[in-house]
Amino acid sequence: MSDPLAELNRLQERDLELDQIREDQSRIPEELAQARAHFRALENQLAGVQDQLREVRLAYHKADLELQDLKNKREKAKAAQAQATGVKEQTQYSEQIRQLSGLIEDLEGSKEVAGQMMPLMEQMDKLEKELAEIKAQVDEARPRLEALEAANQQRVSDLEATYQSKKADRDQLAATIPAPIVKEYESIRKARKGTGLARMTKTSNGYRCTACNVQLPMHVAQQIHQAQKVVRCPSCGRILWKGE
Repeated sequence: MSDPLAELNRLQERDLELDQIREDQSRIPEELAQARAHFRALENQLAGVQDQLREVRLAYHKADLELQDLKNKREKAKAAQAQATGVKEQTQYSEQIRQLSGLIEDLEGSKEVAGQMMPLMEQMDKLEKELAEIKAQVDEARPRLEALEAANQQRVSDLEATYQSKKADRDQLAATIPAPIVKEYESIRKARKGTGLARMTKTSNGYRCTACNVQLPMHVAQQIHQAQKVVRCPSCGRILWKGE
């Protein structure tokens, strides 16, 4: 008759192997991690330059809008004057056109306005060039990142296939062990994050649990040797096995 705890030990080896596969699946290859970080940095840089360019364009258009608005008003006044029939209306529109023309001339000849717009135009030109350079870097980095992502996805898929195959074998083995023992083992393994079974080892001072390294009381060691029931470590709570 086979020792159920020996089979449980084999089951635990399978479980630890499955745990390792899951860990390998979740681990991101260094090359991919670096490529992702590089691409994110480029995207952040691109977004930053786009925001700067948007702000400069708004400032430029704001400076230009006042002049354009005055010119539009003058054109409307000229069109209205052409439609006016009375002398009074003609005179009113003439005065409005004169005032608008004066404001336009003042703005067009203003060193302050010119001093605002020229630096903005230069800044826009600089940012547009910088934006084009970053976009080129993004376009260059994207194919490499996509290739690394595809390779990693294939790696994860291959590991999943291996996992499912080994899981099926593991479940077949579990079916040969008394269900109460498997249930107790799985509960402990979940609580202990990995192992639910531990060997008992003989030392110069008696016996120890190999999982927590605590010395076992003699009566516990005797129960484990008798193998008449499942015995758990009084310290860590794992099922104890005398070994083969």
